[in-house]
Amino acid sequence: MARTPATLAIPTLALAFASTFAWLAAPCFEPTIALAGVAATRVGGPCTYADFPGKAVIVAVTPRPAKTPAAGGIPTPYPAFDVTYTFTPDTPIAGEPLYTPGRTHTLTLVNGMAPGPGFLQKYGLAPGKVFPCRLRIIRQGTCTPVLFTFPGIDQSDYFELKKP
Repeated sequence: MARTPATLAIPTLALAFASTFAWLAAPCFEPTIALAGVAATRVGGPCTYADFPGKAVIVAVTPRPAKTPAAGGIPTPYPAFDVTYTFTPDTPIAGEPLYTPGRTHTLTLVNGMAPGPGFLQKYGLAPGKVFPCRLRIIRQGTCTPVLFTFPGIDQSDYFELKKP
């Protein structure tokens, strides 16, 4: 098959494009380079946190409008609820810029989805209820800076996503 000027130009253009914009793709190859023995820059963990035990008081449990996805745009296959709470530490927290006393927070599942009616019932989430809670504030690394964990509530319990 004889090559025409058009068939010769396409590979030449592809090579020119690849070499011109190679810097855009360079980060994609970082894991491969790291495996070849070149040191890679760490992104993410491991992270360390300072833990502050306390109590969370559920302020409100309100139905979310049907078409409103959870934070991060994750839709739910069930009626979703906004669960808001306040956190009070067991001992005062002073000089911590990532903690604001009396601030209201929203309880979500680990993936950012809002809980559904079954989750509320299973864990007894209702206005006025008090739960043990732990505030975790980052000290080292690049993970989520502020976390709240609830020892009695499994925020990775996705049972409502399973089909009956």
